[in-house]
Amino acid sequence: MMSENINVTLPDNIVKYLHMKSKAEYLPMSAVARKYIAKSVVQEMVVEYYKQGFSIKKLAEITDTSIAQIMEILRDLDEELEGIDEELIEIEEMS
Repeated sequence: MMSENINVTLPDNIVKYLHMKSKAEYLPMSAVARKYIAKSVVQEMVVEYYKQGFSIKKLAEITDTSIAQIMEILRDLDEELEGIDEELIEIEEMS
């Protein structure tokens, strides 16, 4: 996996929250920020690609995320995504 360093400027309230989480999790603030950014971007990718008709299996491949995590993201976003319940039921029945 290729990675790239980027510099971002964040509002004070977000920096304070990241600092608090950093102390609580005994991690560098950059690691905590990276975790939250990655989670948010993955969620956006899942929503965008799902709306384009990608299967849950393909979403898992593209985002390098487990099918269970994809299903959890889609369940959380159920109100925004019509028809998700039917596909989740089909997948659960297939499992």
